[in-house]
Amino acid sequence: MRSRIIFKILFVTAGVAIVLYCLSSIYFYYQEKPEADIQLPSLPIVQKETRLLVIAPHCDDEALGCGGIIHDVIQAGGQVLVVVMTNGDGFTIAAKEEFHRLFLTHADYVNSGYTRQKETIQALQLLGLPEKQILFLGYPDRGLDHLWKDNWNKDQPYQSRYTGSDHSPYNNSYQKNAPYAGQAVLDNLEQIMLKFKPNVIAAPHPADEHPDHAAGWAFAAASIAKLSSSGRISGVHLYTYLVHRRDFPIPHGYKTDALLLPPRPLYQAQHSKWLTYSIDSDTEVLKEQSIKKYVSQTKVPIMSSLLHSFIRTNELFADPYIPYVAQKPSKSDLSSLNAWSNQDPILVNTRGTSIIGALEHKGKISIIDSYVQGKTIWLHFHIPGFVGRQNQYQVSIVAFGLQNNQTIREKDTVYFSESDTNLYTDAVIRYQDDVIIKIPLTQIQVPKFFFIQVVTKNKHRVMIDQTVWQPAFLSKF
Repeated sequence: MRSRIIFKILFVTAGVAIVLYCLSSIYFYYQEKPEADIQLPSLPIVQKETRLLVIAPHCDDEALGCGGIIHDVIQAGGQVLVVVMTNGDGFTIAAKEEFHRLFLTHADYVNSGYTRQKETIQALQLLGLPEKQILFLGYPDRGLDHLWKDNWNKDQPYQSRYTGSDHSPYNNSYQKNAPYAGQAVLDNLEQIMLKFKPNVIAAPHPADEHPDHAAGWAFAAASIAKLSSSGRISGVHLYTYLVHRRDFPIPHGYKTDALLLPPRPLYQAQHSKWLTYSIDSDTEVLKEQSIKKYVSQTKVPIMSSLLHSFIRTNELFADPYIPYVAQKPSKSDLSSLNAWSNQDPILVNTRGTSIIGALEHKGKISIIDSYVQGKTIWLHFHIPGFVGRQNQYQVSIVAFGLQNNQTIREKDTVYFSESDTNLYTDAVIRYQDDVIIKIPLTQIQVPKFFFIQVVTKNKHRVMIDQTVWQPAFLSKF
């Protein structure tokens, strides 16, 4: 009798879960479905002067997002360099399929990384790119987010649960034995950019939902910002490509006559500028052959569907929004809402694809504005329905600046709610639908640029929303 009751409970629970999954899939499909009559401007045509640097978080991202333009740049007589940040060595399902055992060793994961490297080399050679133009950095798959946020210093590296290492175990990494640390990633990207001198860079889209891609965007943007602010590079066009966001691309699957179009919320966002790059039928065939070289991924049904979804008549890029933050005199009063009227936001938050977030309509960040006073960063958040929601807002600031002619990094994480904060009492000013906070930098004397991300949790401390890592410059250069 008891076993029947347990079975019924499990059966009903499974049924409810399936129904909720189906309903959420339908909801997000229509939320994300591209506008039917959308007309996108074209990415500038490549030419022999093009020097394209492609930054890929994993082996296969470069082919999915940029395979066509890589081929066309080479055909036009231009130069291409592909940088693969991780070797995709944390994909357990693919590794088990490759080695046919239930319990994988650290060596298995490393060997799966070598397998994916070989696939990348074969895929890009089909597109006309020689092996010498491919750099593998060897950083931890499913760990780039940790390197960007927490494991920055080289003396406090991150340890991968997959490779079991806190440094690159690969014998062909760009930097041998590179520590799993954010500073090492930034150093590598800067060295590569200075040596290759790209005039076009393709990096992950900031709204990509894979943590490695979001961090890959942040590392790429920080590298460009740091080199630009010091005058060591100039005239670089940065474009981003999207791979992971719910059911993107829509329609999903092998649709070779379809167009890649941006998800509706991202297209409708303020300051959003999407571009299309058409590829001819011969290039599309080459791109398909290139993608099919990733046998380790296409053996996994869900990955096979994703990879084949990028075999289309075009590729999709976005021109990222990177604002400037105005500096205010020390005597300016920024604690009132009037001080923020007509201010151009540094971030306009888009709708996400979290089920819990979709059920929580109020109390989420809408826009963020910013000013700087000396070493203090002021932030204004417009949060419709702020009062009464009991949400907690975790604000992460990663700032870069000058100290004794050296570029240094400072990370601050603060939180606030309707009744609580870890800031000083006078550093948080609350209104009905708005909050103003000030964050003093303690290590940086001359701030140059910063990144901000806000994670919103409900009263049960379950995450309901997360913004992108938004960069902002503090001075023009």
